[in-house]
Amino acid sequence: MVRKTPQWAFVQPPRYLLVRALLLASSLILAIAAASTASAQTSATPARTATQSAPVAKQSPAATAAETLVNTFMADLAGGQLEAARQLMTPDAVVMANGVVLGDRDGYINGPAKSDVAALNGTQRELLHRSIQAGTDIGWVVSEKRVRRTSADGQGPREIVVTETMLLARTAGGWKISHIHWSSRQVG
Repeated sequence: MVRKTPQWAFVQPPRYLLVRALLLASSLILAIAAASTASAQTSATPARTATQSAPVAKQSPAATAAETLVNTFMADLAGGQLEAARQLMTPDAVVMANGVVLGDRDGYINGPAKSDVAALNGTQRELLHRSIQAGTDIGWVVSEKRVRRTSADGQGPREIVVTETMLLARTAGGWKISHIHWSSRQVG
């Protein structure tokens, strides 16, 4: 019996692994900024992240819940809490980076996510823009971030701009991530 290998099951080139690591690391700062903002916010003061200069527009409760889920997912991933991150995704969720499928939920969490956890350290991240939409059954969180990482070869920092799209579906258990796509471009 011949088994067919899925298209996404191949070894990633080293450059691709660095880009994916930078993509994930940039999301960590959003989770940390959102968590610290939420705990420090008073009813008279609008929420702000470290990279925003203007007050955040009031969001719907559904949009706030969707954003909270994305921030929690990234914090779990960065903290190595892969089982907690898995529970925030639908079983058929698909994870992609730069147009390459990394796997479904279990394939990603059991494989590429492990190296992503280690790569989340050592980066500086800045949120440039975030858009959140949430309806009755679907929602999305799109973020653009500047990510800086000192290169291992000693040639100074590498800087990219990352776009992160997370699609969410409302389930009986609340919002779950049904699709993730990270893409990047070089700065300059």
